[in-house]
Amino acid sequence: MATWGHLILRASIGAMIFYIHGWHKLEGGLAYLQHGTPWTLLKEVAEMHFPAPLASAFAATAVQFICAPLVALGLFTRLNASLLVATLSVAILQNVLAGRDPQLAILYVLAVLSLALLGGGRFSLDARFFSCQRAATSASAANSLKTA
Repeated sequence: MATWGHLILRASIGAMIFYIHGWHKLEGGLAYLQHGTPWTLLKEVAEMHFPAPLASAFAATAVQFICAPLVALGLFTRLNASLLVATLSVAILQNVLAGRDPQLAILYVLAVLSLALLGGGRFSLDARFFSCQRAATSASAANSLKTA
């Protein structure tokens, strides 16, 4: 049962961050570039005095847009989840500085931090690809012991 819970957590958190945050931030960023439409994320990043606010806003958007679906699939889960933890930790700070409730960002960070520590789990692309690699390494080591 824990394996299924791990899968549900990973897939749902990854999908939510991708769609609710990454996709919408990307739409806002593209509208800003194409039409000069105000982009709330850019304004907030600039107010936090980040260097190169436009690049920083797009970097945060890229992490949420790219890393979140990879977490959902369980591919390079620990790396992608760690990048999301860093980005979402800044979102906590951003919410606090703007006087908004950071509760949702904190929940995301805790869930993604759990995945960074746990990895992809049994039903992940990590398990599929890297267990084959582990099996090949083990077989190679066993063969070298036999010939020694």
